Amino acid sequence: MYIKTILLGSLAAFGAATSANAADAVVIAEPEPMEYVRVCDVYGTGYFYIPGTGTCLKVSGYYRYEITSIGSSDFGGDQYGDNVDGYRKRARFAPEFTVKSETELGTLTGYARIYAQWDTLEGSGADNATYLDHMQISLATANGTILVGYGDTPYSRFLGYAGPTIYEGRYGFNSSGEISYTYDSGNGLTAIVAAVENDDNSDWDTNFEGGVNFTRGWGSIGAMAGYDGVDENWGAKIGARFAIPDTAVKLTLDGFYSSDDDGVAGDYSIISPNGFISEWSVLAGASVPLGTKFAIVGTAQWFSDNDTLVGSDDEWEFSLGAPFAPVTGMSITPEVAYDTFSEEYTGILRFQRDF
Repeated sequence: MYIKTILLGSLAAFGAATSANAADAVVIAEPEPMEYVRVCDVYGTGYFYIPGTGTCLKVSGYYRYEITSIGSSDFGGDQYGDNVDGYRKRARFAPEFTVKSETELGTLTGYARIYAQWDTLEGSGADNATYLDHMQISLATANGTILVGYGDTPYSRFLGYAGPTIYEGRYGFNSSGEISYTYDSGNGLTAIVAAVENDDNSDWDTNFEGGVNFTRGWGSIGAMAGYDGVDENWGAKIGARFAIPDTAVKLTLDGFYSSDDDGVAGDYSIISPNGFISEWSVLAGASVPLGTKFAIVGTAQWFSDNDTLVGSDDEWEFSLGAPFAPVTGMSITPEVAYDTFSEEYTGILRFQRDF
């Protein structure tokens, strides 16, 4: 009886204390629902919304490892620019970042690509380096697109890059800063004008580029010209791209002219395998798929002789590759190149994983 009395008293005291403190109880707020990353399908696959914004982000790029046997044929031309004997090994990680959003004027886009690479070729300027390869800001309005930034020049990209091989050929490829405007008629006709920075001079001796292109289901055809504000020479090209109906075969054809008034090579000069400016040049390429995993690709380029060079002859340069895609996102590409000036072969083996 005594123990029962004590227990009842304790319970009564606990109840009183609870009632007295009820008014002071801390109320814990419900956590806000977590905002998960949402897919943005407005601009195609791979985009997602940056949380809390209306901006869409896409992360893509590739991992690459390649081995090149470099002979005196100057394999790579515009791409490599090195004339050495031996083997070159290169590993590269190249992430790309694209952001897009809608504004009252149109679609605002930012694009950047970074190269982080290891390279065994001394003097290449990029051994064991990390650097910005592209950075562009563009605004696509109802009347056209304004672009500023650094990347491949309009002369390099506007008509489409050259051949389908790793070694595309020699076509005046260059990367630089630019301010450009691209007009799009909406029916396949586009035109571009651009002021392009000339890396040979820190003054405002800029290059000027302009061109037109017409695209249809069968392919495209266009023309482009560029003026070098430092070397005061110019170049022009006509480019055509063809998709063979009912097949996956694609063909490319480009014709080039390079002015050679003073013998000084400029940004738009086509350099022959003999090291001199070629006034006229023609480059053809083909891509022939063999099923879903294999393809044969190749290029052939002719270079006119140089009138100012005694004993100069027309030269040719060829490349042939066999891309193989064992699984989705992975490619293995062996390729060989040859030119009639050095009469030597050069080869490359590239492994690449895209994402």
